[in-house]
Amino acid sequence: MIRVSISSKNNQIIQQSFEQFFQKEQLEYQIVPYSKNTYQDIYIFEVQNKEDLKLIEEQQHFDYALYYVIGPKDYDLISECMRLKVNLYFSKESLAEDLKKCEATMIHDIQDKFQYYQYQRNGIISQIRLSHIYYVESLRHSIIIHSINGTMVERQNLNTFLRSIHSSSFAQVHKSFVVNKQWVEKVAAKQIFLKNGEIIQIGRAYKNNIQWS
Repeated sequence: MIRVSISSKNNQIIQQSFEQFFQKEQLEYQIVPYSKNTYQDIYIFEVQNKEDLKLIEEQQHFDYALYYVIGPKDYDLISECMRLKVNLYFSKESLAEDLKKCEATMIHDIQDKFQYYQYQRNGIISQIRLSHIYYVESLRHSIIIHSINGTMVERQNLNTFLRSIHSSSFAQVHKSFVVNKQWVEKVAAKQIFLKNGEIIQIGRAYKNNIQWS
């Protein structure tokens, strides 16, 4: 289920446009009015001018979420949205056309951000979003998944984990560690600093795996 929040004075038209996209792609979704104190997967903001961007600035930016803005064809406004790390900007005058042009990008981002990993814990099969995982650690014959929801232990190895997720967002940087690039804050010569404050060691044999830094 993809949770969508919309901040707009013209909510009905915008909501219908995005509903058509989700339905066409056969995606499960739930759309609700924007609220600052809720955690959503996709935030959609309609803006008229730079003053309206204050709402986006005040909104806590989550690496696992997507941020879309709908507004006038204004270069300065678009540039400011880029500074605020908005994922996509749609022209209000040509929303349907822009949505169609951006379909491939939207699908890729949704698959990348909201893909689930299925794991077993105490004989029970559970799911966690890949974007919620900070890193995965190998320990003897098991892996420890470190995520925003805490840690989970599963009996398997890192190679099997990587093959099962098919995600370019994850890279093995040590014989014992796979990191999620979305949570990397800084890369040093021998260490990777994550946005959650943890530090991961880089293995000498895996330095070529961090050329994305």
